[in-house]
Amino acid sequence: MAINRWDPFRDLVELQEEINRVLGSSFPRRGKETTVGSWLPPVDVKEEEEEFVLFVDLPGIDEKEVDITVVGDQLTIKGERKAPEEGEKFLRQERIFGPFNRSFLLRVPVEVDKVSATYKNGVLEIHLPKSSAARPRKVNVQVE
Repeated sequence: MAINRWDPFRDLVELQEEINRVLGSSFPRRGKETTVGSWLPPVDVKEEEEEFVLFVDLPGIDEKEVDITVVGDQLTIKGERKAPEEGEKFLRQERIFGPFNRSFLLRVPVEVDKVSATYKNGVLEIHLPKSSAARPRKVNVQVE
């Protein structure tokens, strides 16, 4: 009778393989054949008293490839990360290339003509000043 050593990670690997088999191509695998397609850059949204500030991670993307639009209280950020030139040889390729599109409903009117954006070190920073009607106002109580 042979004694088999128990490997706790073997069960996890088998479970992962079974999940991958069941889900099929619902979730793309990392690899050269799946690096082109739509993707979502990570975004942090901060609300301050006077404005919203968004931080969008867009490393390796030319600022000319990014389009920002504000309609009412909805912000949309579109762009594309260009794929490497054909013929380039990669040993490993994990970054996803292709178009992206993110929309955010702010639920508060913003001053569209005062929206500003800067792009530094691969991070797009967007400032969306709240409309004066949407800002909190302090009301003084008068005593009689």
